[in-house]
Amino acid sequence: MDKIGQQLLGINLEILKQINGLNTAKEITQQPTVWKEAVLNIKKNKNKINDFMNKFSSIKDSRIILTGAGTSAFAGETCEPYLTNLLNKRVEAIATTDLVASPQSYFIKGIPTLLISFARSGNSPESVHAVKLANQLVDDLYQVIITCNKEGKLAENTKDDEKSLLLLMPKETNDLGFAMTSSFTTMVLSAMAIFNMSNIESFVEDVDKLSVSVNDFLVNNTHKVNKLVNEEFERIVYLGSSTSKAIARESALKVLELTGGIVNANYDTPLGFRHGPKSVIDDTTITVIYISNYDYTRMYDLDLAREMLTHRKRDKVVVIGCDIDNDISNKADYIFELDNINYSVKNEALLPLQQIIFGQMLSFLKAINLNITPDNPCPTGEVNRVVQGVILHDLI
Repeated sequence: MDKIGQQLLGINLEILKQINGLNTAKEITQQPTVWKEAVLNIKKNKNKINDFMNKFSSIKDSRIILTGAGTSAFAGETCEPYLTNLLNKRVEAIATTDLVASPQSYFIKGIPTLLISFARSGNSPESVHAVKLANQLVDDLYQVIITCNKEGKLAENTKDDEKSLLLLMPKETNDLGFAMTSSFTTMVLSAMAIFNMSNIESFVEDVDKLSVSVNDFLVNNTHKVNKLVNEEFERIVYLGSSTSKAIARESALKVLELTGGIVNANYDTPLGFRHGPKSVIDDTTITVIYISNYDYTRMYDLDLAREMLTHRKRDKVVVIGCDIDNDISNKADYIFELDNINYSVKNEALLPLQQIIFGQMLSFLKAINLNITPDNPCPTGEVNRVVQGVILHDLI
């Protein structure tokens, strides 16, 4: 964890303790460090992971399901476009909340399936039950459990299963704060890493570059994000395409969680936004547009940014991406330039992990701006760190 003097995200450590925000601040700022640890652990276990992944890859006409609940589901959604393109294979992100509610709509008996579960605690009732249902309905089921908690039910249930691979994230990623931050990003990176085992050394170098860039962003942009946070806004909309669509969704959830729902947050794609959801815009709205690095997709993102800047009134427009065109950077209320890094993997694969840092920072600092405690923004218990109150039903 990098410190600016005795500060995290521009706030004194003692003050962070007093306002019950130290855990979340640590977990946001530790990400560059835990990312490197996670991929090095994967590199150390290269042979074991290769054996498992090669065994599944040799099966014809198979499918991959990426699953989790809440933010963990968005981890799968972030990986889905990248892995589909990389593998040229059927890869689907389906939340455990969907799998549990209607398992026969998603699990297909005769198709060999790799179920990749993302889980911070590994104790969410839907995540555990989804695995049970998959075992009931799929004839040939393989599993990868990506979790931050070695004592969670998902981890415990797959210890001695030869058709399961358990990937434990660094212990620091089992976030103590209410909202998932370092757990989310580290699980995303780890999922990408296990499909890059043939070039894992280059992938480790990519993560080193990513970590340097994100650490610099944390250091150099806190003041600017704080300035944005001090704007009087009641609504925020995040827009992103492809892998950044899931980041837009996760960014919106972070605002809702950490402000206790006081700030109304929405998400969409730049193309989808025009088809009705744009009606949310009023004088109290901030629109954040995540710009893709994929040249084709990027054109649509920039078109929407230009449209928003042309027709806006008192609403604010924020643009986040690499090498932003001058006609946009000169008009937008806030521009956050990200490093355009020369990765060995496709650049747009890791860009979302640069973008989500902004979303985490804004949500955290907005909570403090509203006098809400980030580590426990819902002290009355309507929403919990690990979901409660779910009644699970056996499949008849």
